[in-house]
Amino acid sequence: MDKKGRIFQTLQGILERYRSLEGGVDYFALIADTSIVEYADSLAEFNPDVLNSENERLAFWINCYNALSIAGVVKKLKKNPEYAEEGNSSWIQRVKFFALQKFNVGGKKYTLREIENHIRENFQEPRIHFALNCSSKGCPALKNGLYSSENLDSELDEATRLYLQSSKGLQLDKEKCILFLSMIFKWYKDDFEHDEVKIVDFILRYIDDEKREFITNHREDIDIKYIDYDWSLNLSTDSEGAK
Repeated sequence: MDKKGRIFQTLQGILERYRSLEGGVDYFALIADTSIVEYADSLAEFNPDVLNSENERLAFWINCYNALSIAGVVKKLKKNPEYAEEGNSSWIQRVKFFALQKFNVGGKKYTLREIENHIRENFQEPRIHFALNCSSKGCPALKNGLYSSENLDSELDEATRLYLQSSKGLQLDKEKCILFLSMIFKWYKDDFEHDEVKIVDFILRYIDDEKREFITNHREDIDIKYIDYDWSLNLSTDSEGAK
């Protein structure tokens, strides 16, 4: 098996063992295992430039972000187990986690924020916001397995649908005519809106018929508000690796 194959197989095995059915992560079991930190370290020797297609590169960077986010939590928990209770709830914790903590990928140092911006700038794909998992409860759930180049389009569609079906992604108050959306849509508004396309146009493609009909019929009157983001850790203790 080549280096690319080993990279993907290793991460797949970690997800199978330590991801819960709800998409949380058993970080404490991973501390004892050490595999995610070893995986993160191995990325220093992998050159993403060997990936041939745009889908391969995008899938790699999404999987890379998710893996390094997990590794970042594990490293913090090893130093301070109380981090499990706080997560990234404070502004200073978020700065430390996303903007100061660095990882080596292909011989270059990246923060998680830099990886996210690299993906946004190079692929112009708004659905990535529902594939990237920042290790917090407010995030889209971690996928059960890796994103693949072969099925990436359908996988991104599914990730978007699942998040918008959840109460942390979208809530609709028909009585008050209010559409509550995740803060993701506020923070990254420019990724979803262009030309005449608005955020509402984007979400209409991924919600159920009942909500779509109501929003379409009340589009001129509907008020958009945003859901408080839950930055607490997506911690689980129910994984195969803990058994």
